[in-house]
Amino acid sequence: MLRPELDHGESEAIVLYFEKGMELFLVDDGEARKTAESFGMKIIGTGCLLLLAKQQGLISSVRSEIAKLETEGEFRLSDSVKNILLQAAGE
Repeated sequence: MLRPELDHGESEAIVLYFEKGMELFLVDDGEARKTAESFGMKIIGTGCLLLLAKQQGLISSVRSEIAKLETEGEFRLSDSVKNILLQAAGE
């Protein structure tokens, strides 16, 4: 049932979501997001997670955390999504 475009980890995470009765699924990959949405899963991306962390006082800057993720990993956000997040964060 899972799309062949998904890697093993993404497929397993989707299965675990249902097996464990999770309320929220953290996903950034476009194909995995589409698949999760098609199953009616409630999803959140890393950018939104960072925004929530700032709102709760867990981090001081969404901008700096995004920069770290982009520099140290394979994380990428479009400029438009980045701008929306930064505006919502008041940065």
